[in-house]
Amino acid sequence: MTGTVLAPARSTAVSKKVLFLLLLVPMFLGGVDSTLFNSIAYDLPVLTDSWRLWFIDGYTIALASCVVLGSRLGARLGPGVTLATGLFVFALAGASPALLDSATMWTGSRFIQGFGYALIVSSVASVIGGLPETSERTLGYSLWITTYAIGAGAGPLIGRAFVGMDAYTMLFWLPAAVALVCGVLATALLRGITLGQASSTKVDVTSSALAFVGFGLFVAGLQSRGAAFGRLLATVAGCLVLAVFCTRQLRSRDPLIDVRMLSFSRLGAPSLALVVSSASYTGSVFLFSAEADSLLSIVPVSVLALWVSLGGFAFHKLQARFTAVHMLQVSLATCAVGLIVAAFVGLWPASFLIGLGVGVSMASGDAYLLGSVPPKDVARAAALQETALAVGAALGVAGFGGIFAATGSVVGTAVITAVIIAVVVAALRCNRGVFKA
Repeated sequence: MTGTVLAPARSTAVSKKVLFLLLLVPMFLGGVDSTLFNSIAYDLPVLTDSWRLWFIDGYTIALASCVVLGSRLGARLGPGVTLATGLFVFALAGASPALLDSATMWTGSRFIQGFGYALIVSSVASVIGGLPETSERTLGYSLWITTYAIGAGAGPLIGRAFVGMDAYTMLFWLPAAVALVCGVLATALLRGITLGQASSTKVDVTSSALAFVGFGLFVAGLQSRGAAFGRLLATVAGCLVLAVFCTRQLRSRDPLIDVRMLSFSRLGAPSLALVVSSASYTGSVFLFSAEADSLLSIVPVSVLALWVSLGGFAFHKLQARFTAVHMLQVSLATCAVGLIVAAFVGLWPASFLIGLGVGVSMASGDAYLLGSVPPKDVARAAALQETALAVGAALGVAGFGGIFAATGSVVGTAVITAVIIAVVVAALRCNRGVFKA
């Protein structure tokens, strides 16, 4: 990957002034969206039963399936064009529920919005990663994480405030308006950005479609809607489609996701940790918002998102003292303990433990996944990283939501999910030797 080129020369100064703004405002919107609808799903009148889960998961299913495709499109069209396109799709799909009154149509719009955000996040990653100066890249990534965390922390507060005013439709109009303005500015100012990537990069739409269908069916099996036998069939069908996807990737010379890297190995283990930590985050926000009925009661959920940022900072202070496998084990165990605390003690201490555990596990998983491969494989490892986080986001809402629908109890759901996380920690411990390979 070569340095970012801003052309023509006259627009360079203008683009430099607005570059980070145009990149980070969409990241703030993404952070808000990651917690906003998780926290108010039970208060949206159009959504009933598991349509709440599908409304949230439709977005993350599309994101998980299309984020790598978005990076390929960015290589072909240029990240500036791809960013603007993603913003327009995000805006139009995001505003659609304000004009619709069907849960099915609301959910369909979320799938489309997730595809738009996949284009956005892949473009932002490409532009920041392609900045010529190391200091600029470091600043860009730091601002990205901070901006996203602030947005995630603000999401539950914003949602509860507008729901309390009976103005929930503004939660669709306002982000769409911001995204639309950013899209217009990106079209005018960033269309000349190129990363010098080869235009022959393969855009494998078929593989993306297989991933979308397979993952969607698999998530459907976790949902609480429909008969148990039907959900089982959906799960089996999803696994079969994903198997076809994996076979296609194994045979491809230029795979979207190099599944050969996903055996339980030095890359498979941190990828699993990223999925579980991301699922713990989105699932916890959804679960603990189920019984929130005021702005004050949602504050601990909002603070949870900010503790995730603290966990990322703590990792950088601790990584020199502890090994990767210990960091992953302890951080995920902290998430499990936090869920138990939420069940039997209270949400305030639980939000700290879950947030800290998620932050450290995400940061350590990212660092080990990207740092344990040679430079030529970093792009493939980054694809695993982005997909693992998006997959975890969808599985968290579906899994926590499905268990909650079955048990009808926040306490029971928290305990069951804590046990599942503990099993993952045990698996990491039993296979800790792979980190030394």
